[in-house]
Amino acid sequence: MPRISTRRNGLLACCAALSLWLVACGEPPDEPTAAPPAPAAPDTVVTDFVSRLKPTDPYRDPDPTERQTARRAVTLLVTGDQSGLPEASGLLAELGFTASRGRDPQTGRDYALFVTGAGAERPWGLIMVDLSQPVRLAVEVPHPNSDLHTEDIGLRLFRATPGSIMLVAGAHRRAGDGRADAAHNSQGLFQLASERFARNRINQIQLHGFAEQSLPGEEMVVSNGQKRSTPALRRTADALDTAGFVACRAWTSRCGELEGTTNTQAEAARKQGAVFVHLEITWAVRRAEDRRADLVAALVAADLPRR
Repeated sequence: MPRISTRRNGLLACCAALSLWLVACGEPPDEPTAAPPAPAAPDTVVTDFVSRLKPTDPYRDPDPTERQTARRAVTLLVTGDQSGLPEASGLLAELGFTASRGRDPQTGRDYALFVTGAGAERPWGLIMVDLSQPVRLAVEVPHPNSDLHTEDIGLRLFRATPGSIMLVAGAHRRAGDGRADAAHNSQGLFQLASERFARNRINQIQLHGFAEQSLPGEEMVVSNGQKRSTPALRRTADALDTAGFVACRAWTSRCGELEGTTNTQAEAARKQGAVFVHLEITWAVRRAEDRRADLVAALVAADLPRR
């Protein structure tokens, strides 16, 4: 598949995305244009995207020019009002993202959605932005179709927290011979987006999964990659306790190899002095829909957007 790297192709992609965005927003261009089909519900889009990710898929990191484009796009998504969305849409189109906009039938709130193709030459992810208010919480899923059902927990939390942005890695963690592991890849688009969140003081929660035998007797591990706590971490752990979950606090206890100490997004957030919650969730919780719902309710009670 040829790379979209020339100035001409980039301009064409930007213009096409801008036209699609204006139509979706109800602002028709000068020439008559057929309205795009209504986007699928977020559940369908996220589930379909994640189900297509395979360990055998290829993967590459963005090159320096692509990284610069992505930085500008993510910055536009998370700062200010919605006036930067058309430009962000065009920039992301240059990177291979398809843009759409819709109204979530479950919440009644508008959202913008950007997604690359699974297994594509630039498999860089899914970004969904709640448009009801300025972005104040980033919900991150670094290991889709590996840490099973973390994308469902992420979507539930996104819906329960107005002003969220949801970031899902674009490749299976073992794709590209393991180079695609978003939580440990400092050169990926996932890392770049997380750095933008930290720089703009947007609190982040990153969702992971572990098997029961990795830490028997514990259902969660709450950490930020360090051996010290923050108000957000303490609120999260306390809310989990109140909801009846058994949570290991990495700042007071040994939590095995699940403390996020090698997580590159956690390290970037630390350097920026930004809030980062690394949450490991056992399979016994992730596999049960009612327990996933209880978990999200506890996270909402923790008031994650607050520092």
